[in-house]
Amino acid sequence: MSLRGRIAATIAIATLVMLIVGGAMSVFHAQRRIAAEMDAAGTVAGNALTRLIAELPASPRPQHDLEGLVRTFNGDRHVRILLVDAFGRVRLQSSLAMPSLRLPPALERFLAPPQRTRLVPLPSAAAPVVAAMLVVAPINEIAEVWSELTTNLVLLAVFVALSFGLVFAIVGRALAPLGELVSAFHRIGKGDYAVALAPRGPPELAALSRSCNDMAARLQEMDRRNRRLSEQLMRLQDEERAGLARDLHDDVGPFLFAIDVDAGGIVSRAGADGEDDRGEILERAEAIRRAAQHARQEVRRILGRLRPGLLSGIGLKGTLDHLVADCLGRHPGTAFRLDVTEADLGAETEALLFRVVREAVNNALRHGRPTAIGIRIQPQAGRVSFRVTDDGGGWPTTGTAGGYGLIGMRERVEAAGGVLTLGEIAIPPGISVSGFLPGDPLLAGLNDVAAQPASDALPALSEGADDPAPQRRRSGVLA
Repeated sequence: MSLRGRIAATIAIATLVMLIVGGAMSVFHAQRRIAAEMDAAGTVAGNALTRLIAELPASPRPQHDLEGLVRTFNGDRHVRILLVDAFGRVRLQSSLAMPSLRLPPALERFLAPPQRTRLVPLPSAAAPVVAAMLVVAPINEIAEVWSELTTNLVLLAVFVALSFGLVFAIVGRALAPLGELVSAFHRIGKGDYAVALAPRGPPELAALSRSCNDMAARLQEMDRRNRRLSEQLMRLQDEERAGLARDLHDDVGPFLFAIDVDAGGIVSRAGADGEDDRGEILERAEAIRRAAQHARQEVRRILGRLRPGLLSGIGLKGTLDHLVADCLGRHPGTAFRLDVTEADLGAETEALLFRVVREAVNNALRHGRPTAIGIRIQPQAGRVSFRVTDDGGGWPTTGTAGGYGLIGMRERVEAAGGVLTLGEIAIPPGISVSGFLPGDPLLAGLNDVAAQPASDALPALSEGADDPAPQRRRSGVLA
């Protein structure tokens, strides 16, 4: 059943209960009213008869007075008077006024009070009449009460019908925005986020419409952002492929060409006669060996760039050492400080930490010119914290802060139950990538050393007598 139908059914049930209770109270009040009216009518008739009885002995015409009393009650709504002789025969009686409304017999029996009949003896002066009988009939009072009840019921029915129709119309109008909300949710579910509902109706539904608009706007922004991320990912993949192609062509290609030339020369010399060619053959063979070594080193470097996770068998610290060594080879002017506390963090956690650090380092080297980069990983109580800092000048003035790679890393860290925060360092100007990942609580005892201040994650950048950073930058070795 719809909400509108439920509200209508609830109102109908409440109205029916009210009618039942009100009807019961009205019937109870009607019974009391009829009984009180009958008592009053009987008392009035009894008083009139008592006065007449007191006057009969002195009356010259007692029969005429009795007949006058009976005629007085002709057409009375409640009381009949009957004059009875000694043999029980009715000599004279008044006529009761009959109601114009025909009553159901069941209603008359239900509302009528117990029969009230009073027999009053008369003095001998009234002979041959010996007694007067007073009969109180409630039929006219019942008809009057029934007429009032009927009128009230009709008015109440009209009022209830009008009220029910008005409430039904008001509820329908108030709930009309729900249909628009359902349609809007269906559109959002199908991927159509261009939803703009007019906030109308009750305050609650208006607030719900505004919330629906906000949700659609946020989903539209997220969809637009995901599209940008997908496009950026495709561009990064294309750039990566282009970089690999350049590396293979520029670095490995010449060595392979040299190997081919030297091997061809060896074949040519080996087919010729003479001992003088022995030295040249050895020289070309040595050139082939050197070219093969260079080609192997370049292939290893390219494979290191393609590898998604940790290097097999050397753990997180060893893999980070290789990462720093590779970065030093490409950026000899940058000093690295690596502070990693050894702990068994689990393969998935270590792989995710490595990806975050690699993305932060590559982002710093790609978008800035840092002279120093600090990497720190330390297990804490139930989690492992990480921090990568540089002095490359802070965020770029244009573009997405931190790059889409770090945004993707933040989503992966949050999906793993961790937190990744991007911040900016004022002095020296640079970027801080920090956060934590959930870890094994048993690892909390592996590190009892006080946490190093965040500023120490970077090597000192001033040229002083006690500053080891210049030697690191000049020599290109790890700190």
